Order: sequence, then C-alpha cells, then structure tokens
Amino acid sequence: SIACPDSMSEPPTLDSLAAEVAALKATSLGTNAQALDAFYLLVCGVFVFFMQCGFALLEAGSVRTKNTKNILLKNLLDACIGAIIWWAWGFGVAYGDSGNSDGNTFIGTAPNNGGPFLAVGWAGEDSQNNGTTMTLWFFQYVFAATAATIVSGAVAERCALEAYLIYTTVLTGFIYPVVVHWVWCNNGFLSGAFTEDKDKTILGGCIDFAGSGVVHLTGGVAALCGAIAIGPRLGRFDADGKVVPMPGHSAPFQVLGTFILWMGWYGFNPGSTLGITPAGYGTIMARAAMCTTLSAAVGGITVVFFDRIFSKTYDVGMVCNGILAGLVSITAGCACMLPWAAFLTGFIGAFVYYGASKLLLKLQIDDPLDA
Repeated sequence: SIACPDSMSEPPTLDSLAAEVAALKATSLGTNAQALDAFYLLVCGVFVFFMQCGFALLEAGSVRTKNTKNILLKNLLDACIGAIIWWAWGFGVAYGDSGNSDGNTFIGTAPNNGGPFLAVGWAGEDSQNNGTTMTLWFFQYVFAATAATIVSGAVAERCALEAYLIYTTVLTGFIYPVVVHWVWCNNGFLSGAFTEDKDKTILGGCIDFAGSGVVHLTGGVAALCGAIAIGPRLGRFDADGKVVPMPGHSAPFQVLGTFILWMGWYGFNPGSTLGITPAGYGTIMARAAMCTTLSAAVGGITVVFFDRIFSKTYDVGMVCNGILAGLVSITAGCACMLPWAAFLTGFIGAFVYYGASKLLLKLQIDDPLDA
C-alpha cells in the first residue's frame, strides 16, 4: 500500500461536503437574486421610459399641426434635462439619507462623502457591484421625467420654450424629489410604508405604492397652476365664455399614445415592487398588473358612455382620457386591492375625471389634452 503524505488533510465527510455545498448555494443564490432584481427593475424602468413616447404621441395628436414640433421638442428636453438634474442632486434630495434612522424627515441630505449627489458616494470602494443602486437611480429618474412631462400638455400651444425649461428644472430638481422624500424615503414624515418610527410621521403617514399622489398629483397640480397662470389659448372661449372647439390634428396619434402609456403602466405599477426575488413579490406584481388592467378598462368605458348621454356622440378622446383616469386612480393602491375594488376605483375615477374636465371649462381654464 502507498501511504498518504502527512501534509494531506483529512478526507471530507458527507456532512462537511453538504455544508460546503449549502454555503456555496446560499452565496450563489444571494448574488443571483440581487442581479435578477436589478434586471427586473431595469426592464420595468425601460417600460416607464417608453411612456415618454406615449406622452409625445398623445400630446402631438391633441394639438394643432402648427404646434407639433414645439410640443415634441419640449418632451425631448424634459427627458434630457431631467436626467442631468436627477444625477446632480434630484436623487440625493429624494433618497440622500435613506437608511439613516436620524435622517432629515423633510428633505434628503448628503451622507457618505456626498452619497447620491453627483453619484460621488458610489465610486471606488463604495461602488455598487450588483447594480441595484444605479438601477434604482434609473427607475426613479424615469418616474421624475413622467411627473415633469405631465405639465407640457396642459400648457401646450402657448408656453414659451424658455419658460417651460425653467419650470422643468424647478419641478424635477426642487419640488418632485422633496415630495418623493416625504412619502417614499424610509425617514419621510409622510412615509407610512417605510418610516419605522411612526412618531416622525404625521398621523402615521400614507401608503402610495406607485405614485398616484407622488407622481401624478404632483405633476397634475403643477399643470393646473401653469394652465391658470398662462391663461387659455387665443380663441378658446368666445366673448360670452362659451367653449370654442379646437380639436387636435391626429386621432391616431392620440390613440397610439394612450396605448403606449397603458403599456408603460405595467412597468410603473408592477415594477414598484423594486424587485422580484423576495417571497411574495411575484404575487404583488401580479395583483398590481391585474388591478391596473381592470381600472383602466372600466375607466375608458365609463367615461365614453357617460359622455354619450350629453354629447350624443362617441368621442375617442373621451375613451383615451377615461383610460388614463383609471390608470392614475389605481396607481396608489394597485398592490393591495382586490379585483372588485380595482374595478370600483376605475369607475369612480372616471366620474372624477369627467366632472373635473367640465369644471375647468366652466372656469375657462384651458387644457389642450383635457387630461
């Protein structure tokens, strides 16, 4: 027989091999899970970014031909300016001290040698090797771009480009990220879902899963203020205050834009899980997708048939805006509602939209998209 060298270790046992395999498996699964979550978030973010195409088509189809290039230019610059601002300070204002139990409850600050401001805290040894942090930056950027683009339609056909760019900078850099910090950062004073110390919140905070309030209400209020301040288009109302129709030049653009926005909402709402691998996240994702679909569908049907009672016609624009009303209505609660509640949410949202649309016209507030 041949003797084994003294330096040779003891032969492995079945128990030791099983332990090593389990350790390797746990490490591999953890790494793969983080990468999968990052990829899932990236794909959902691309869906949301594609909503910019939907906004562009919807707005281009809703204005007159002579204003098409102007509205498209504003949409393009929204995305460009928003990206620079979100990198420079927007994301930092929103999430700068996330994870810090003593963080500011009103606005994000700059921990870790700058943290997310200009991404200086993500370099060198602090780099995020699994990509989750930078993917989250991208996902939140496309949300910010969505909030900014909402206003472009409300002030279409009469807002100077320079004034609009100033507005985009203010909204993306100083208003929207502060609201994000309030509701979605884990020390915001309105963050019922993320702030553990409820004494720091007002009445326990609120839960806005994907942004009915954070994104769409913020953009909508800014749009309303802009439409009031800038006034209606020339000729929109006659001397007696009656509405003068100014139809958009392309119904196909309006419909295609609406379908693209609807599709983008499947990144917006299901993607707000911010991951897919943790237990139960798949169920939440599926519930969000189903509730989003039901609310949008009933919103479109309700608005067009309710409008038919008064207008005696079937208006394709009413279907488009009814769908969007259903989508906005369900965004906050899509992860926790039952299907019947989603149906009811879209139904109620349709009437809220229709009433608000007629009220704006009564007050002579002009929104070319009527959205």
